[in-house]
Amino acid sequence: MSVKFFGQFLMEKSVITPQQLMEAVEFQESANTMFGDYAVSKGYLTKEDVAKLQAQQQQADMMFGEIAVTLGVLNQEQVDEILIRQKNDHVYIGAALVKKGYIAPDALVKQLAEFKEDQAGYSSGEIFIPEGTENPETIKDMVILTKKMLNRIAKITAKIGRGEISSEEPDRNFAVIVISLEGILSYDYILSCSLEASEVIASSILGINVINEPGEIIADSVKEFTNIVCGNITSKLAQRGKKLEISPPMEAEYSKEGYNLVSGRKAVYYPFISTAGDITLILAEGALACKS
Repeated sequence: MSVKFFGQFLMEKSVITPQQLMEAVEFQESANTMFGDYAVSKGYLTKEDVAKLQAQQQQADMMFGEIAVTLGVLNQEQVDEILIRQKNDHVYIGAALVKKGYIAPDALVKQLAEFKEDQAGYSSGEIFIPEGTENPETIKDMVILTKKMLNRIAKITAKIGRGEISSEEPDRNFAVIVISLEGILSYDYILSCSLEASEVIASSILGINVINEPGEIIADSVKEFTNIVCGNITSKLAQRGKKLEISPPMEAEYSKEGYNLVSGRKAVYYPFISTAGDITLILAEGALACKS
């Protein structure tokens, strides 16, 4: 058993095909409206306001509505109204599959019950910190903020897999980005992304579809995303009295010896499970990767 999404669960059981899941996800994405779009439709914000608030969101660990209230462009009553409407209108993947005719309503109920039983061990949402991990609360903060930024900036909904300690090098991937965090604590923050996940992240960062863009542009966008995440991490830790400096993001180069990033150090690997593609967060003790 492993952490997974409902659509993946159905696909693994051959209840639906990968193509059917993709089409249902596309329908779901077109049906679900973002907070900012609701605010624009109500006349509460302009599209320019939304763009400014989204930019602010990259710099602060706050929800869109929280920032809007803080900046005085929305009041709490307006935020609550939009959140209620957003929740009531939300289309879940099961409903999308029914709407597309890929699963019958009674079969959906049965499969949902089996899925909940299969995923019972992961339902709490708690982040597993492996025994022997140094600074467990800091590790948890880094993992949580990575998940939040994937959702808020890249619109990637991810579940966090079980953390594992390893001194092995990461597997080869399309973009492996490293930022050193140094100060009262010392870590290398390493984000490993497949091409598919990198394209989703880059499309959100650049505001365009990057499918046909050169690989270096896509990788540079993942570097920018990683920089944003680490900026939020340092801000969060500073609030707790742990001041850290961050290095510029570096794209790791793969050779026949591997990436030579972990280098036998203790590192915690966290897989992020999503429909966007393969994403793994690696937190290596001792910021060595960006030093000569």
